[in-house]
Amino acid sequence: MTFFRNERGQAALTDALYFLLIVSTLSTFLFFFAANYGLVVQQKVVNQYWSEYATGALETILYSSTPRIAGQTLENSEEVDYLLAAVKEDFADDGQLFETKPILAQNIFGIMQPLAGNFDYLFYLYLSDAKDFAYVLLYTKDPVISPTPGGRPSEVVVTPGSAFLYFCEPENLDALELLTESVGSSAQSSARIQLVSLDEAGNASYPVAQANLTMWVPTPLGDPLMDSLNCEVYKVCPADGQCVIPAS
Repeated sequence: MTFFRNERGQAALTDALYFLLIVSTLSTFLFFFAANYGLVVQQKVVNQYWSEYATGALETILYSSTPRIAGQTLENSEEVDYLLAAVKEDFADDGQLFETKPILAQNIFGIMQPLAGNFDYLFYLYLSDAKDFAYVLLYTKDPVISPTPGGRPSEVVVTPGSAFLYFCEPENLDALELLTESVGSSAQSSARIQLVSLDEAGNASYPVAQANLTMWVPTPLGDPLMDSLNCEVYKVCPADGQCVIPAS
């Protein structure tokens, strides 16, 4: 009789241990699921916020105001128009952006300045039919990597260095696609706009262009990628100082 009682006691103890193991496993799973669920939701909210910011920034860039006469300020100008209208007029003359090129850079820089410490960005106008670029502006920072004070040699602190504003002339969209792949997660916004082009006889055509704004956490791009973008430095801004982008 005692033998059977011992067997029943051991079986009950074994069942209790198995039950405790199952409950512990399920509790751990639920804990990690709840924690990761919160992180996933938070990341989606952040991504959605920056995507909406990129959309609003692109709309503001295209429909910001600019003086009709170059060199005048908005406050003193007798006639003001949308920047997009000025871009269309400039493009219609010879298929290039000359007068509005620095004005567009100034507006983009000013609108994106509140996020300049946290994001790099790229703005471009791509002619869909001609498979060519009318305008490419790149803003990126040169990160400074230094050891952590009192830390191990492997521990470093990355701080933003000087910021560079580039005018670029990539050969095709592949270079820009490689850029977006290199920087990882990014927020983008695109819009189709219709430009005007006049030939020597005054006949008008209406090429379609894609305006795009992409923003990402500052990431070193590397010389090979910069070479493929064919960029020229337009303005250098100090890491801890004011930077004024001229409109001409």
